[in-house]
Amino acid sequence: MCTLRRTILIGGALTVAAVAAVVTTLQAQDVKISDPRSVVMIVNRDSNDISFMDIKTHKMIGKTFLGNNVNPHMVMMSPDGRYVVTGGTRANKAYIIDTKTLALVKVIPTDIAPEHLAFSPDSRWYYQGNPDGDSISVIDMQSLSKIKTIPGFVEPLNVTFLPDGSKAYVGNYGAHWVGVIDVRRHELLKKIQVAAVPGVAKLDPDKYLGEIKGINIAAPSNDGRYLYAADSDLSVVGVIDTREDKVIKTIRVGRDPWRIYMSHDGKYGITANNGDETISIIDTRTNSVAATLEAGPDMTGINFAGGKAFVISSTSGFVYVYDMGSLKPAGRIKIGTNVNLETATTDTADEKIYLAESTNHEVVIIDAKTHGIERVKNVGLFPWGTHIMDSKDNYCH
Repeated sequence: MCTLRRTILIGGALTVAAVAAVVTTLQAQDVKISDPRSVVMIVNRDSNDISFMDIKTHKMIGKTFLGNNVNPHMVMMSPDGRYVVTGGTRANKAYIIDTKTLALVKVIPTDIAPEHLAFSPDSRWYYQGNPDGDSISVIDMQSLSKIKTIPGFVEPLNVTFLPDGSKAYVGNYGAHWVGVIDVRRHELLKKIQVAAVPGVAKLDPDKYLGEIKGINIAAPSNDGRYLYAADSDLSVVGVIDTREDKVIKTIRVGRDPWRIYMSHDGKYGITANNGDETISIIDTRTNSVAATLEAGPDMTGINFAGGKAFVISSTSGFVYVYDMGSLKPAGRIKIGTNVNLETATTDTADEKIYLAESTNHEVVIIDAKTHGIERVKNVGLFPWGTHIMDSKDNYCH
């Protein structure tokens, strides 16, 4: 308002219309993003900020600094495009950013070590998972306040809402069950065991509880009728019917599946099996493994674009490519040597993949058709992941 005050002092009396015109001009200058679909959001772990890149020009628009010692883990935009949120793992807080101005508008205390998160389809509720607190923080996006903490989980990671927003499903990495939340009451209703607990854990649960590698996410089919939950220890995928909230089939996959990723057409789900460096491609029509293919070490994500699957091998520096028509390997893309690849998002046109590469603090843009790459440097320190509004490949480690 300094410009407005100076104008009044110099010009004397101003008409109401003139004042309104000045205020409108100032407000327009504050807007950095007019279309929330036009940007790639980048969560930078070590510089404690969220940066924003224009999808068309690949130029940086701005950054929002969250504070010292925050270590943001995952970034997500609300479905209505109004807010961008992240959980600060070291700060035990949730951060809410205004999408248009990139201003940090609210900081909300959560439980311990907030990481993965999700929005209800109507943008009303922001569920923040707290793995070290074994809880979910419920944040009301109308009042921008935490209204409840839902206890009873075991290292909760990803949250999946049904399309109608009535229920949410939580993967528990420290257990072998999926939690069902009644979103109307924000209460844990049920625990869905995906398969039998290993015998050694039955004999001495206290000893082996901390070593359990369970369920990262219950990934939904396109219509939300079924969920696919990969269990790392058990090397299976449990298929859950969301009408009855029970497992209807268990599918054996490769060893130590990190999680399952669903193709955009809904025909296939793919597990990244880090225990034997393979991927298992599941046909969702028959709920059976259609192909098991060799992949790379330390897989952190799978993206789909141009009729292909792109599998990120974090420590090898390669992205492995598979043809989703023939279900066969289609080459690999070398991103670099002695680099760490994190996670990626795909644009809504299914043409380009935006991959966070943390070693050189850059985002690598992969052309799905040609496999060519473009590097956008200096996006922030240790970019951990990316996000595009309405992308079908928004995920985290």
